[in-house]
Amino acid sequence: MRRAPHIAFSLFLLVNATLFIRPAELVAALAPLPIYEVLIIGSFLFSAAAIRERFRWETLKRQPISLCAVGLLVAIVLSHLLHFYMYGVRTSTVDFAKTLIYYALFVTLIDSPQRLKTLLKTVAFCASAMVALCVVDYLGIFDFQFIEHVSDRDGTTLTGDVNKVFRMRGTGIFQDPNDISILIVITSILCLYFMLESGRSILVRSAWAFPLIWLMTGLLCTRSRGGLLALAGAIFAALVNRYGRKMGITAAVCGVLLLPLVAGRQGDIDFEEGTGQERIQLWREGFQAIKSTDIVFGIGHNMYKDLAGLVAHNSFVHAYVELGVFGGTLFFGCYFFAFWGLYRLSQLPHSHLHPELRRLRPYIAAVLTGWSVGLLSLSRCYVVPTYLVLGLSAAYLDLVGRQLHPARPLVWWDKRHVLKLTTTSAGFFVSLFIFVLIFAN
Repeated sequence: MRRAPHIAFSLFLLVNATLFIRPAELVAALAPLPIYEVLIIGSFLFSAAAIRERFRWETLKRQPISLCAVGLLVAIVLSHLLHFYMYGVRTSTVDFAKTLIYYALFVTLIDSPQRLKTLLKTVAFCASAMVALCVVDYLGIFDFQFIEHVSDRDGTTLTGDVNKVFRMRGTGIFQDPNDISILIVITSILCLYFMLESGRSILVRSAWAFPLIWLMTGLLCTRSRGGLLALAGAIFAALVNRYGRKMGITAAVCGVLLLPLVAGRQGDIDFEEGTGQERIQLWREGFQAIKSTDIVFGIGHNMYKDLAGLVAHNSFVHAYVELGVFGGTLFFGCYFFAFWGLYRLSQLPHSHLHPELRRLRPYIAAVLTGWSVGLLSLSRCYVVPTYLVLGLSAAYLDLVGRQLHPARPLVWWDKRHVLKLTTTSAGFFVSLFIFVLIFAN
């Protein structure tokens, strides 16, 4: 069926649209309908043959981000199987398999710069629209019944009273203020990418500038420190990849100096008390739990909350504890190979690349860095948005590799790269452990 790839891609665009603009929330009558599930199953069925080819062993070795993502499914199974928890094996396998299907569709269907650009437009437009609804509701301009914001405690006064801060939340899977803040960061990067596109009319470019107003307003309304750090990381990565290290370092120093003046609560980052110290103590609980035979394969997928009462609020700590150093290294490896691929690309001449891929490089680096920084304060190891960012990185690196002369992957799975991954992951794990020892009260 010749039109199958086009139908699969069209359905996948709708899958991404429903991640952000949820029809069941906008129209109550649609609530019982499994819209997202039908769309993603349909897209999968129309692209099953291409996915099967993409996930052969020989192909996976040429895209280690995908290999690590598939390996995470094995790590999740082992984390429960070695504790003889068969119910956990079944439920966790099904849960992560759904996310893995989304990732598989992304890296399979995004096979041209044009498709990549179309998908990025869909994500930017739909995410901006969702954030706009949340900002309108938060500011009291209009009350949407399906959006509820949250009042969080923010330290104590001199008299011992608890300070409260009203924080904006998103819809669906972005109901945590920190989740939507990081989404706002990557959406802003995408809007900036389209706004600065040459050859477009002033009207079109201005249309992409307009969402930046409510996106930045929304970021402030979330009162999220993690979101602000993600924005700083994204800006730093974009400047380094576009103008070089000196510009990036200069901007970083200026940002650190201005942060306390412009960010209010979001700029008050304190490891000694408050939420910063609470999260470090959660990390300590996790590290203490794997000082045993569980250090290799972990305490079990989705078991961190049972251990510490809350999730780790750090995706890397969360993965190392739940899946052990085996699964934690694979999760770390998804990001290691994504960054390593972008670094390899920076060392190559870009004159032969497709103009769109060449222009995209600093924005891909910014999205990847912003999301990675956000994961340091959120436990989002297994959710679709995390694999949207990883899928974007993998698809971009695949497209670039096809245009090299000769065509070749920028990173691949071999003994040398596996050694780099394991040593870097071990160093990162030890660094996290030492950080907790130093700062945990």
